Amino acid sequence: MPTIGKNHSPRLAKPVPGREYTLIPITYNTLAKNNVVSNRMYSGKKKSVVAGKRATGTGGYKYVIGAQDILSITVWDHPELTIPAGEFRDASSAGHKVGENGKFFFPFAGEVQAKGRTTNEIRKELERKLAKFITKPQVGVAIASYRSQKSSISGEITKPGVFAINDTPQTVRSLIAAAGGLTKDASGSALLVQQNKKTRIDLASLYRGGNNAQNYVIRGGDALHILKKNTSKKVFVMGEVRTAGSVSLDEFGLTLAEAINEAGSFNEETADPTGVFVVRQQNYNDKKPTVYQLQITSVHSMVLAERFKLRPRDIVYVTATPIVRWNRVISRILPSITSIDNFKSITQ
Repeated sequence: MPTIGKNHSPRLAKPVPGREYTLIPITYNTLAKNNVVSNRMYSGKKKSVVAGKRATGTGGYKYVIGAQDILSITVWDHPELTIPAGEFRDASSAGHKVGENGKFFFPFAGEVQAKGRTTNEIRKELERKLAKFITKPQVGVAIASYRSQKSSISGEITKPGVFAINDTPQTVRSLIAAAGGLTKDASGSALLVQQNKKTRIDLASLYRGGNNAQNYVIRGGDALHILKKNTSKKVFVMGEVRTAGSVSLDEFGLTLAEAINEAGSFNEETADPTGVFVVRQQNYNDKKPTVYQLQITSVHSMVLAERFKLRPRDIVYVTATPIVRWNRVISRILPSITSIDNFKSITQ
């Protein structure tokens, strides 16, 4: 006999004689169990973690100088030590280039190590060395051109390419914005490679949920790849909706509310909101499908629809009023479930 959840409503659909199935009302109790299993289906392997301060948070970010960077150095009240830019020279061409050995030359100070240091550290060293020749030297150090460090972005992005790292912290979100944003085929995730460590980025959580823990800081040499949406995973929306058809699931799944919205929402003239069903084959070898029923009668039930995660090959059906027509509907849907099951067994 069919299994009915606790605290079920008298308006729950009744099983069709001869075609048994498990009927479960969608409640907060059933929601948790359903979503735990669904999350496992979409998450795959556990997410790797990039340790240390490279992960997230831009607080305390400092640009570290590298080879090929060009420095602009000013010694106040000593123009003879400052290379003027001039009318036809910009700061980059008039600056001090950091060589491949990580050093640059400055009068009276000799070779100064710059690679791996900040502008403030170089300023202090120049003041210390110049103090032997100048009374209380005041030195200004700035980066005229950022050349040493770059990051790249590829995959489902509008303008894939290479972007320079500068003194403004670059993050996953800002890099995507600089590259023109995601394409329509982008999935809900990306892969970030940092120092040969791979991290899965949950873009859906970052953008929809505002989860800044996913907004990793991008450093020189990092590569971000936006994964493509897997269109082979689909659910089917039928019945009293405006545009019946299939809806693709991305890597982080799809909720019942999102599926109905993708189908154009309910047909308000004919739909019965107490008769929203999800028909599912829980396990590959199950002979009886499981049918979840959601009665959208209040704000709380709308929250349930937004939180109920669907799985690939689910059938969402919105019945017409009155709900007694469900018996006629399920008698037509169940043979299609069997057909899909038989097709899978043939093709696998």
